[in-house]
Amino acid sequence: MKITHICHSCFLVELDHTLLLFDYFQGALPPMDPKKTLFVFSSHRHHDHYSPAVWELSESHPNVFYVLDENIPARRSANVLPAAPRSRYDWQGLCIETLRSTDEGCAFLVQAEGLWFYHAGDLNWWHWEGEPDEQNAWHDKAFHEELDRIRGRFFDAAFVPLDPRQEENAWWGFVDFLKACRCDNVFPMHCFEDRAGMLAYLKRPELAPYLSRIHAEEVWQG
Repeated sequence: MKITHICHSCFLVELDHTLLLFDYFQGALPPMDPKKTLFVFSSHRHHDHYSPAVWELSESHPNVFYVLDENIPARRSANVLPAAPRSRYDWQGLCIETLRSTDEGCAFLVQAEGLWFYHAGDLNWWHWEGEPDEQNAWHDKAFHEELDRIRGRFFDAAFVPLDPRQEENAWWGFVDFLKACRCDNVFPMHCFEDRAGMLAYLKRPELAPYLSRIHAEEVWQG
């Protein structure tokens, strides 16, 4: 597989016969083989995870399907799957499972061509300094409830938030995910324009046991 980081939380996964595009909202896409089926995933309707521009992909790609959080406005169509949290779908040759976000929408677990992928969307341990204790406690509980639903699962590739806006708390959810799930390849995301700030967390000793599986390059192939 080949994985390209487009921007923020957007990644393109290229397999032998399938393309998976997660949370596209802006940025230049690499050329996509028109013979491959394209699946567009949008975890929720926030501007940094979804744009109506995704519908334009149907004009340039002959075989495209959309898997969208159920709250994203979309026309009813055979090539559109509205996805609800904590659900499972066997659709168009994919196995798709969802978790409930701790912000809005859902996270995706996707099996394609025998490989498993995890894209968190905005499912994360959102602990913010200065926020009320009860709000931070809710995020702790809600995040770990979802994590418990997939504890012990294996993913060939996982896309997980490591948001530098959280400062000293940014790595908490990232590391807890890695402790809970076995992953061959992990891609940090949700950095907005501060990619250097995100990658600086990889120097923390808590991430040392996982560094061989964490990828920071813009294009990765394995």
